[in-house]
Amino acid sequence: MTDRPAFDIDSVRAHFPALGREMDGRTVAYLDGPAGTQVPRECIEAITTYLETSNANSHGQFRSSHETDSLLAEVHAAGADFVGAEDPGEIVFGANMTTLTFAVSRALGRSMGPGDEIVVTRLDHDANVAPWLAVAEERGAVIRWVGLLEEDCTLDLAELSTVLSPRTRLVAVSLASNAVGTIPPVARIAELVHAAGALLWVDAVHAGPHLPIDVGELDADFLVCSPYKFFGPHLGMLWGRRALLESLPALKVRPSPDELPGRWETGTQSHEMLAGLLGTFRYLEWLGVSQGGAAGTPGAPDGGRAARLRAAMEASRAYELTLIPPLLDGLASVGADIRGITAASRFDERCPTVSFTMPGRHPQEIAAFLGARGINVWDGDYYAYELIRSLGLAEAGGMVRVGLVHYNTLSEIERLVDALGELSQ
Repeated sequence: MTDRPAFDIDSVRAHFPALGREMDGRTVAYLDGPAGTQVPRECIEAITTYLETSNANSHGQFRSSHETDSLLAEVHAAGADFVGAEDPGEIVFGANMTTLTFAVSRALGRSMGPGDEIVVTRLDHDANVAPWLAVAEERGAVIRWVGLLEEDCTLDLAELSTVLSPRTRLVAVSLASNAVGTIPPVARIAELVHAAGALLWVDAVHAGPHLPIDVGELDADFLVCSPYKFFGPHLGMLWGRRALLESLPALKVRPSPDELPGRWETGTQSHEMLAGLLGTFRYLEWLGVSQGGAAGTPGAPDGGRAARLRAAMEASRAYELTLIPPLLDGLASVGADIRGITAASRFDERCPTVSFTMPGRHPQEIAAFLGARGINVWDGDYYAYELIRSLGLAEAGGMVRVGLVHYNTLSEIERLVDALGELSQ
């Protein structure tokens, strides 16, 4: 096997036009990845090319429609490769993860009734909580909660074991927290869930830009993610086991195909955005070849795309792990109160998403101070509604969130720490 090359951050950043933006003479530092990443040139060019040459609806009897059909087949296959699935028909695209989750949760809920139980957690983004609360209310089902261990913002797995029962129908968990970066042991959770006879719904939105995803290794039943969080356009993507997607009652117009994935993709899809996503996958293939040591050529029909995509995410993960220590050390040096895993021996349990507060400073004040200096971060609860309330921070404005991805640099971390040091004086 080829040794993995050193991560060439300059060549990576050259693929992202937005990273060259300046504000008041300073290059903008995009430390806001969890809310949406920047996109590579391959994505931008693919959108433009599609709109210039192939813009048409699908299933027509003319060339541009045939080209659209080919695009749709290819992007479903690439989506399957990205999440480690073998069947492109198990990939469903939609407006965003939230919309897809609401749609499929309603279908799942039609088989639930009074006394059935759904398990949700206080670590998750509300898009993986609110849909299940709505199902429970509509069907008379019972919600069971899994709480946090507040000292490190990890899931209370002992509590999960106690809430599972023969009445549990579904458990909804996150593959990575969008607020504090925690990576729960989803494969271990799957064993518990399936032993109880329940289904596992995995929110991989925040994991998408950080981790290699393999639905088989996770033993999930459904997994949702958002391409705009892993360097693509604004879209949602869902994977589900074929037998489940085929058996669930889909809400669709009558002439729509009953075959997968069409029975879940309501209306006309955003073809230009799907073209852009295919461009993003080609960029990630390049990353896997150039930075991860994978074999082949991006976009080549050699059957190696899945390996190239996985190599890209493994290389990204390895590089991002080098950014966590200086980020945590720098924040601690300016008196920030960091929530989540901070022990170096446990960095494999987190991604480079770090949230903090500072004594005497409102999170919005901190974010505005940094934003005025061309450093983009988020404040508030980031829709991690239950987590912020569990930590007792809702009334104080939540936290400040720094979210790094593989195009961020040590120098950007140093800029952030220097600015916070200025604020804290």
